[in-house]
Amino acid sequence: MSLKHKIIQKLEQHVPEHCIIASNTSALPIKEIASVSKNPELVKDCPGFFTVRCLSPMMSEIIRLLQEGVDPFELDKLTKAYGFPVGAATLSDEVGLDVGEHVSAFLGKALGPRVQGGSSELLSELVKAGHKGRKTDSGIYKYSTVKGKTKKSLPRGSSTSCCFSLVNEALMCLQEDIIASPSDGDIASVFGLGFPPFWGGPFRFVDLYGAQKLVANMERYCDAYKVEQFQPCQLLIDHAKTGKKFYKKN
Repeated sequence: MSLKHKIIQKLEQHVPEHCIIASNTSALPIKEIASVSKNPELVKDCPGFFTVRCLSPMMSEIIRLLQEGVDPFELDKLTKAYGFPVGAATLSDEVGLDVGEHVSAFLGKALGPRVQGGSSELLSELVKAGHKGRKTDSGIYKYSTVKGKTKKSLPRGSSTSCCFSLVNEALMCLQEDIIASPSDGDIASVFGLGFPPFWGGPFRFVDLYGAQKLVANMERYCDAYKVEQFQPCQLLIDHAKTGKKFYKKN
């Protein structure tokens, strides 16, 4: 935060008043980032915003699967086969396990255990040992090693369990007015998160997959794994009961 404040203050000394100074942030509150600005613009601030908030339950599920002994190569293979451009384990290393640890701790306080699947201590232990991901040459993977041996096959339905937690969080964001419309969420998810484009985004996914089927499968996962990220949000439950769609048929 202090570095961002210094950069903003320095920039404002050299740019005209009409210049827009923007900042990316995974977990740092935008209000705090803008607090040192001479003329901060009012924007809607919320923990994790939309994309980071949706990604967090999915990443939590990935950590839980790894703790069960699932091989990261298999996890990457399955999530890519499902339509994501980058494998789940690789994505964690690319983002940085230290970043993931920070975001998990921040959102865990704000949103509760559904964004902290598995043991959060796993990330802390890896980071403390210097395994922060690709930038340190080791994280979930050790990058000097090209191939690995499969330790344990993925449980049936693991690719959907990762996807379901993301979809559920996206619907919860609409339910809580974090986003204005299903199309906003779908566009952000496909272009910002790499959500499988042939599904059209999490809201289109619900329409195509079926809200009733999704709720039934999530409740099954919830009973089996006892983790909160599989508890269907109220908006999803309502759509399952009524058969309502997010998009009208042409």
